[in-house]
Amino acid sequence: MSSFLAALSAQLIKMVVVWRHTGNLDIRRALKSSGGMPSTHSALVSALSLAICMTDGFDAPYSMVAVGLSVIVLIDAATLRREAGEHAKLLNRIVAHLNIANDEDRLEAQRLEERLGHSRREVVAGVLWGCFVALVVCACWDFWK
Repeated sequence: MSSFLAALSAQLIKMVVVWRHTGNLDIRRALKSSGGMPSTHSALVSALSLAICMTDGFDAPYSMVAVGLSVIVLIDAATLRREAGEHAKLLNRIVAHLNIANDEDRLEAQRLEERLGHSRREVVAGVLWGCFVALVVCACWDFWK
């Protein structure tokens, strides 16, 4: 429940942040695109790891597996996926430049998605949000049982 609520609320926060910056509420972009503040992936895995640690114990094998997988996702979001986004930006610029320079030899390439990864700040915000959601859900969980 923690991971689901953390991911859902992070996406909603992301929609509000984009709306505040652009003045345009684009639900399709929020559901389709990756990247942005806060990182939904980071919120999801952080909430999952902390909830497992709080319910099963910090030294439980499940907790260690969850934390290990979370670290992989966090590193991937802040490094590998971000670099792929930078490469997409460069490729889009190269294709645009080549198409301007050579009208007769236009490249028919689909524009690549440039916003793939996250800045470290977006990842940290996602981790903090996920931990907050997990703390609230775990604190309230006995009430709902």
